[in-house]
Parts: sequence; C-alpha cells; structure tokens
Amino acid sequence: MFLLAEATNSAEPKNTQVHAFNTLNLNPMIQIFGLPSLNNQLIGKDGTIALELEQQVANFHSQTILPSESIKLDGETWRTSLNTSYVISKRSQVSLSIPYIRHSAGYLDSLIYNWHDALGLPQGGRTKETNDNIDIHYLRNNEPILSQQETTSGIGDIRIKYAYSLPLYEREMIIQSEIKLPTGNIDDLTGSEGTDFSMGFMINDAKTLKAQSISFWYGGAASYLEDTNNPIFENQNNAIFSARTGLGWLVNESITLKTQLDAHSAVYDSDTPELGDPAVMLTLGGDIHFSSRYRLELSGVEDMMTDTSPDIIFTAKLTALFE
Repeated sequence: MFLLAEATNSAEPKNTQVHAFNTLNLNPMIQIFGLPSLNNQLIGKDGTIALELEQQVANFHSQTILPSESIKLDGETWRTSLNTSYVISKRSQVSLSIPYIRHSAGYLDSLIYNWHDALGLPQGGRTKETNDNIDIHYLRNNEPILSQQETTSGIGDIRIKYAYSLPLYEREMIIQSEIKLPTGNIDDLTGSEGTDFSMGFMINDAKTLKAQSISFWYGGAASYLEDTNNPIFENQNNAIFSARTGLGWLVNESITLKTQLDAHSAVYDSDTPELGDPAVMLTLGGDIHFSSRYRLELSGVEDMMTDTSPDIIFTAKLTALFE
C-alpha cells in the first residue's frame, strides 16, 4: 500500500516530493503476514484519489537441513497489487490494497544463474538442474508441515491503512495504522488466514538537505500477528518490529533516484535462517515522473542477510492521481 503525495499545481515543478519504496519481504512463508510498508508522504488536496498498479516478482533459492528442522525454498513469487488512496482531509487519508499472488517455478532462475556465473559470484546452491523448479517444503521434528511443488495462485490478504500527518520542526511525522484481513488461503500461501495489525510512524525530512535536492526518511513499526490453528504457525512470533530508512535525490523535475534499507525481526522461533533470523533488505531504483499526476517507479531489492528474504525482487509501479 502507499500514501498519497499532494499533487503540484501547474506553476510548480512536476515533482516536489520523494516517495518511499513499498518494499515487502516476499519470502513465501513471511509474505503471508501483514508486516507493514511504512510510507513517508501523506498530505494531498481534499478529495484526491490515487490509483496504483504494482507488479513485484521475487526469486528465491535456499535450503537448510538441521536435526530438528528442514526447509527448502525454491521458486518465484509474483505479487500484483491494485492500490487506491483517498484524501479525507488535509492531514489524513485512508488506503486500500488488494493483492493477487502467484507462486510458480523460477522463470528468472536461468538469468540469475548465468549472471552469477559470468561475474564469478557464488550460486548459493543454485545449479542448472534446479532451474525452473518450484519446491517449497518445511519439516519440523521429521513431521511434514508444508509441501508445495505445484503452481498456486489467488487473492491475497487485503490491507487497509489509515495515516495522519503531524508537523515536526519543519518536517513531517506520519503516524500509520494498518490491518491485514484474512482473505487469502494458507494452503496456497496467499495468506495466513489470520488478522494482523500494525502501528508505526515515519519522519520525512525534505528540509535538512533541501539545497542538494535530497530528502530522507526513517521510522519504525510494531505488528501483532494473529495465531491460527494451522501447524505452520506453531512456532510463529506474535510481536514483530520493523524499521525503514531511505533517501532520494531529485535529479530533475522528471527523474528521482532513491535507495532504502528495510529490516524486521524474526517472524518464527526457528533455528533456520529462512524463518528464524531478522531480515535486512536493500532497495535501489527511482521514479520517472511523466507529469504531476503520473509516476512510474522501478526498483530492485537485494537480501543483505542471506536466506532471510528472496535473492532478488524486481518491482514496477504506476501511480495516477485524480482530483
């Protein structure tokens, strides 16, 4: 989900604000939960509506075998989201996000394998034989908890967010609350079938480095993940903490370059890094502003803590504003 930036008038430059990335951990066993995506922009003209189409694709390959646990994540997750926001007042807005999720064979496997091979980078267990496969399974105490070797897809968990902006020493503090509804299906890994809730804040600073056309943001959130009766969640943690920081450079009125660092605490009480370690993700990319109303965002996400998030996530997002 995203928060709407105020549309500029025709006398102003096309782009006056920098938007945080909507980076999510698309590890197939973590993306089912409602970990928040903190946004750094809020204020817009009353009655303005934003529509956003976002396509994310995450490729992953990792395996851990321990005496008490065994997990393998090999495949690809495609997350297509339709998002909308409505500006209620000068300082508040509500947003809705409806995702469609597809877990399939790793169609990017060959590209990533060849890229690693060309640069002499470690393959992390990838081989030509494992390319273009889907194999997601998890065993605990030699009991099969999850096994998925076929493509699955469906509507994911719908998210609703409310945000309110407060002035803070010529900066902004955006207080945000988000609820994730149980509209997905755990058997298809499109949702946890639980209701999750998050509260967080972001501080947006476009003042300190204004002369250099640089904005930066930082903040955090706490989430409560509901228990369900599914054995997958027997070792799930209920309280999760997330953090985000980033900066963006307004190259000109049409181009913005951005980078962002995201982290969250472990979602499971597990000895495997895929489930039991904190995740840290680095996002690089930028925006193309076609006008004050239309913006295209392109980005790539790299896992900074091996195996805790997908090896790579590519995102394309088109945003349109309507008054």
